[in-house]
Amino acid sequence: MREYVASLLDGPLPGDDDNLLDHGLDSVRLMMVADRLGVDFTDLAERPTLRAWAELAGD
Repeated sequence: MREYVASLLDGPLPGDDDNLLDHGLDSVRLMMVADRLGVDFTDLAERPTLRAWAELAGD
């Protein structure tokens, strides 16, 4: 998942607890991540960090 998210961002990959929305991840890309992980868009938007998403995905 980390590599996939990195491919969606223009800059360097943020840290595990950085807000990915602050690093340029927009709603369209957020929907792509939700689809790929098989989780709800709202869950990702409420906790937009790599650590939280890994927990949601069961990684």
